[in-house]
Amino acid sequence: MMLKDYLYEREFRAFSKKRKAKATSTKGVLNHRKTAFFIVSLLFIPVLHWLIFWLFVNFQSIILAFQSPLDGSFTLDNFSQFWEKLTAPVGNILGLALKNTLLYFGSSILIVLPISLVIAYFLYKKIAGYRFFRIIFFLPAIISGLALVTAFSALISPTGPIMTFIKSLGIPVDPQGLLGNKSTATGTILFYTIFTGFTTNVLLFSGAMSRVPTEVLESARLEGCSPFRELVEIIFPLIWPTFSTQLIFTMTGIFTASGPILLFDPNNKLDTITISYWIFREAYGKFGGGGVSAYNIVSCTGLCFTLAGFPIIMLARKLTDKVKAVEY
Repeated sequence: MMLKDYLYEREFRAFSKKRKAKATSTKGVLNHRKTAFFIVSLLFIPVLHWLIFWLFVNFQSIILAFQSPLDGSFTLDNFSQFWEKLTAPVGNILGLALKNTLLYFGSSILIVLPISLVIAYFLYKKIAGYRFFRIIFFLPAIISGLALVTAFSALISPTGPIMTFIKSLGIPVDPQGLLGNKSTATGTILFYTIFTGFTTNVLLFSGAMSRVPTEVLESARLEGCSPFRELVEIIFPLIWPTFSTQLIFTMTGIFTASGPILLFDPNNKLDTITISYWIFREAYGKFGGGGVSAYNIVSCTGLCFTLAGFPIIMLARKLTDKVKAVEY
């Protein structure tokens, strides 16, 4: 009798264990389905937005690059026109636009990023007046571009306060102003884009520096580490993932880097045009009336510069990935 009770109890335990395992498995499947449904419902709108406003639009642009503007037939004439515009010995607007675009891109890589890192470091170290400087560097992200351009143009105009002060020092000033001369207009706009281009980088780098363990910096300070060595040998390696990500994002704009050309020189009288603004003018017309016949060459230009920039961006990503991130 005792053996029978023992066998019965063992079978009951085995049955209960199987039932519990089945219930756990069913619950796990339900939780997995709920998680999958939540993820799908959360990503539905952004994926739909990407399909409509990126994939569909760019697919249409790629097709336009291979179509004739007259009858829509397949042709490679757009690529021939693009090359002629890029290499034309006289009136080479597209070549000038490429040159200016590379200047803006070079300033972003070689000037804005390094200086943003230094500014973020000084704000992170809470130097005297850091709150004031933080507001100054974040103002371009708060004030509208039109207001900034208007204020900047007024400051450097021939009758503005800066030029008036320079005149008082006995230094001759061009009566046309810096924005009225072809030799200085692009450089002036370039300076404006540099001065107003620190905001996002400083914000990201400051956030990354705030995560650096204070124990590491205190230990380095006890060892007599100077601020320069602290930035180069400790801070920079620790925030490398953030810096490299921002570097890649900047690299993606190699052929789209530009400034507020529409506000400074809308008719390109001063040779300040960039590729982005050239595409805008060709697509919408010089006076906003539309340039329907130019859509094909514009699409071809965008496609060519995209194909040229893709390997450069991938190479930059491969090189940045070779630098190992410091775990902390």
